Amino acid sequence: MKRILFTCVGSTDPVRGLHDGPMLHIIRHYRPEQIVMYVTPEMANYDALDGRFRLTFEYLKRTYPDYAPSVERIYGDTVDVSEFDCFYQPFEKAVRELNEIYPEAEILLNLSSGTTQMKMTMALLAMDLRFPARGIQVKNFESRSGTSERSTSKTYDIEFEIEFNEDNEEGAANRCKEPRLFVVRRAQDKKTIKTLLDQYQYDALNQMRSAIPADCRKLVRHLAARASYQLEEAEALANNVPAPVNLYPGRKTKDRALCRAYREESEYLLCLKLMQKNKEYTNLVVRLNPLVLRLQQAYLKRNCNFDCEKVTGKSGRRAFVSREKIRAYDPKLEAHLDSCFDGFFRESDISIAFCNYVLQFLGKAETEEGRLFAALDQLNQNHRNTAAHNLNDITERDIRDATGMESKQLMMKLESLMGSIYPELYDAKLFRIYDTCNEYIYNRL
Repeated sequence: MKRILFTCVGSTDPVRGLHDGPMLHIIRHYRPEQIVMYVTPEMANYDALDGRFRLTFEYLKRTYPDYAPSVERIYGDTVDVSEFDCFYQPFEKAVRELNEIYPEAEILLNLSSGTTQMKMTMALLAMDLRFPARGIQVKNFESRSGTSERSTSKTYDIEFEIEFNEDNEEGAANRCKEPRLFVVRRAQDKKTIKTLLDQYQYDALNQMRSAIPADCRKLVRHLAARASYQLEEAEALANNVPAPVNLYPGRKTKDRALCRAYREESEYLLCLKLMQKNKEYTNLVVRLNPLVLRLQQAYLKRNCNFDCEKVTGKSGRRAFVSREKIRAYDPKLEAHLDSCFDGFFRESDISIAFCNYVLQFLGKAETEEGRLFAALDQLNQNHRNTAAHNLNDITERDIRDATGMESKQLMMKLESLMGSIYPELYDAKLFRIYDTCNEYIYNRL
């Protein structure tokens, strides 16, 4: 993994008291491929006087011939370095841009160089989960407050300090340390985010997006909209999501109406799958009916050559099954429906039961799809209507008793049904999209 060091330079850098300053010590022990130095006007003046940073990197090249990091300097314009608020914005911007340019890189933050305000800012960024950062503290070689001459002293001799630097001797101690507090804090934040991902709680994740890695925040917004069945918003956000996964896997067709129907039904099924995963069985069963009706009609039309629109009439905006149109379609179907509906079929809304009776008439009741629709009708009759009007929750056992299968298996059957109805559009990867995106976010934490 590429390592980038983002560091301030202060009065202990680059060498002090014949020992590495924090920046040089981190470079020596972590060997970052890239070094980004934040240089204040004061430190820029000292560098102009004695060329201390140029001499430091020349020293590194002599000491480690095979090590050649790239070095970039950011020249700050803050004169009053005791102002905390002056540093957060430029430091955060620098780290954010490094993360955007090198998303796979690890960013090392020097916690020991610069003023107290600079160090505090670095510490905040070290705990920010948006960035793959590690805070590195360098202990003073004197194991107490430093008494040796600072690099801002008028008598400071950079060439002498480098030449007799004791940290270059074999067996010199590694004084770098990663504060446990930051490690624990980041671990706790990661655990919270992973828990919300495991529960598919994208709205809650979106509320804490400042703690989420920068390249995942738009993806979380997309998932929050998508899991709420806000299709247009989700699609708009998908255009700006820099995810390496295909958010809408599936084949294409020029039939826009067919694509729209598949998108609406598949996305609704995805929402139901989240309810199943979170054991929200009552909500699942109550919301299942609209999808079942859509899939029944699509199956009748695409797999059985029976278009429900041809046997329906309209009263205002309400569509209803028309006896007259059924008789015109096939008098035998009218007689069959009469026998199924207690001897007389009354004009009514299209229902799950009606579609199942049509499937029975067409000889499709014993197909795998026909048996699934019959099981869903049983679930509807046994529990859906009751759950919508009383305080009782539906359980996994209720679903199993009504359908003969667990809720997870029921979702798999519905997914398979989508493949049967829309073979030219279906792609199994679509129905794992939330887990695929979760895995990507896990890996970015």
